[in-house]
Amino acid sequence: MRPKLFILLFLIGVSIQQSCIEPYIPENQNDFVPKIVVDGLITDEKEEQTIKLSYTSNIDTLAFEPLSGCFVEVFDDVGNSYSFWEIYPGNYVGSIPSVNLIPNRSFKLHFILNNGEEYESDFQKLHSSPTVDLIHYEIDNKETSDPEISHPGVQFYYDFKAPEDYERYYRLVVEETWEHHATYPISIFYSGGFQKIKPDSSLFFCYQSNTINDIFLISTSGFVKNEFKNYQLHFVDNQTQRLSHKYSFRIKQYSISKEAYEFWLNLEKNNQQNGGLFETQPAIVAGNIKQINFPEKQVLGFFGVSSVSEKRIFITDLQDFPFFHDYNCIASKANIDFWPYTTDPSEWPIYFLNLFDSESGTTVLGIAPPECFDCTKSGGTTHKPYYW
Repeated sequence: MRPKLFILLFLIGVSIQQSCIEPYIPENQNDFVPKIVVDGLITDEKEEQTIKLSYTSNIDTLAFEPLSGCFVEVFDDVGNSYSFWEIYPGNYVGSIPSVNLIPNRSFKLHFILNNGEEYESDFQKLHSSPTVDLIHYEIDNKETSDPEISHPGVQFYYDFKAPEDYERYYRLVVEETWEHHATYPISIFYSGGFQKIKPDSSLFFCYQSNTINDIFLISTSGFVKNEFKNYQLHFVDNQTQRLSHKYSFRIKQYSISKEAYEFWLNLEKNNQQNGGLFETQPAIVAGNIKQINFPEKQVLGFFGVSSVSEKRIFITDLQDFPFFHDYNCIASKANIDFWPYTTDPSEWPIYFLNLFDSESGTTVLGIAPPECFDCTKSGGTTHKPYYW
């Protein structure tokens, strides 16, 4: 694992999970001074909103350091104030009536630490988000770290289109869901003793979701039309079961201010060399929150507001596509002369299947890794999503 000096728990409206940030590393550990981290996005998706306050963490603790005991409120530009209450450490929840979450209404964050330090953001205007337009894809090949090896996959694109009187800055969040299968149903297993049952497929079908850890930003500033064709989204290769059965992804489109766009663009520039945003510590990227009495004191994060529009697509039938095959699930002959392999109940159950042995010409017990029988071992759940 790479050394981590600061951790930014920075979801901004998603459980996002979303590009690595170059670390800020002081000359020595004695130079470390915790900085306040603000994670907050007010949206029109629902009335309940969440603001997260924390401190950066040093290399010795590498832990989420909640900022507790704060007085937190949000103001709008027509004189309303909304109180936020700490429901668990560092997480403050409040409610803004949907009738007040309307386009062109502006909001700002204000909070006071228990030592009396007072902070606030700039006012941010809630802009309308147009309907998500066309999502499409192409079969493509992507090179790996080995220039001699490339993997086939699907490259997704988005055609953005908005009325001329809408804003020109947007952030996209992509959440993917896919169905994956075990290789064999359960029929024979050891759990303190051998058991044989009718083939059981209760752990055969699984569903897994993930938020793509990339920053997707669209700006049509300077364009004649408020449109953007073939905006490149994520690429899904064939090295997993993602595309094998049924794949879906949802775009959530946030209409953001120019200031928010520039903040995310700075994050993207700092991260483009490395990977997932929430896998590492943050660089020093200034946000829009200041201490009232000492505005030069640096605060990390950004308070924003946005309306949200979304769209989901499904892929179920890719013609002439080389799907991934899990070669780890080839069963091998089990040597029951040395059974039991383990008496540790934490390793039970151990799964078997009937296997034809070409050497003896008989049916013998075969064994394979547990994920070949239990799809949850590879991630996800057997609970089918409501939209599946």
